Amino acid sequence: MAKLNVLTPFNIELEFDIAPLGKRALAYFIDIMVGVVYVLLLRLTILETAIDFEGLFDVSQFFLITLPLFFYHFISEMLMNGQSVGKKITGIRVVNKNGNAASISQYLLRWILSLPNIIFVPVVGYLIWISPWLGFVTIGFLGLPDTICYAITKSGQRIGDLAANTVVVNTKHSMDIEQTIFREVSLDTGYTPKYPQVMRLTDKDINSLRNLLKQKRTRDLDTYTHRVAERIETVLQIRNNSMDPYHFFEELLTDYNYYVQTK
Repeated sequence: MAKLNVLTPFNIELEFDIAPLGKRALAYFIDIMVGVVYVLLLRLTILETAIDFEGLFDVSQFFLITLPLFFYHFISEMLMNGQSVGKKITGIRVVNKNGNAASISQYLLRWILSLPNIIFVPVVGYLIWISPWLGFVTIGFLGLPDTICYAITKSGQRIGDLAANTVVVNTKHSMDIEQTIFREVSLDTGYTPKYPQVMRLTDKDINSLRNLLKQKRTRDLDTYTHRVAERIETVLQIRNNSMDPYHFFEELLTDYNYYVQTK
């Protein structure tokens, strides 16, 4: 299985499994079925009533069926962190090539370049209705450019992914780059770090502090964190003015993240 390797600013290498073509095709098929069920439910409920009113049926169909189906992938990926219903079920997700969540502009660009396939969905549905064989042949023909692109690119990208600089990855056993950031620091708030000496610690040291903060507090852990705090004070020649090792570690992680983001 193809891999996407990303080196984070903290020198931690993340590895993502590229979503197989079969999973992506299955996700697309599920999304089509979601659209079919959605249309059938509307036909049997709201539109069944609207059909009795002149002009109301066409307007209702446009706003309740055409527009939602047309923007379905863009809106769902934007609101569901890179996933549609089909992607959610099959366990795949859109991310950018740095391992972060894709931006709205990236979702928009990859959606725009998928419009030819979206526009032909009603045609394909009609062909499947009258001749399943002809319908599935048409699907294969329409998907051929993206399939070729997927096959020849290292990260399994279709045309829209190449343009938007995105990749579709498996969500199982994968880690977002955000999960490796030790502390979020907003650089536009005028934050002033306390301990510039923190940069003398290694990434492994910092990750150990982060893991300590994530553990459930116990008496033994409290004793251990006090010893670690004293050791850090000695090595870095700094003083923990708060007298609370946990608060001290929080400050160190925040300062470390600040310096990494600004260097």
